[in-house]
Amino acid sequence: MTQLAKWKTAIQMVAIAFLLLGPAGDKMVPYWTQIGIFLLWVSAIVTLYSGYDYFRAGAKHIMEE
Repeated sequence: MTQLAKWKTAIQMVAIAFLLLGPAGDKMVPYWTQIGIFLLWVSAIVTLYSGYDYFRAGAKHIMEE
C-alpha cells in the first residue's frame, strides 16, 4: 500500500467524523458539514489518482509476462 493510499484513508475517516456530527456539528462550528463534504470530495479525488497509480503498476506487470 502506498503512502498516498494511507493519506486517502485518513482523509476519509476525518470526513466521516465531520459528517457524523451533522447539524449538531454545525451548531458548534459554522460550516462543519460543508468541511466534511469537502474532505469527502478530496478523498474521492485522491482515490481516483491512487487507483490509477495501482492500475498503471499492475498493467506494467501484465505487459512484462
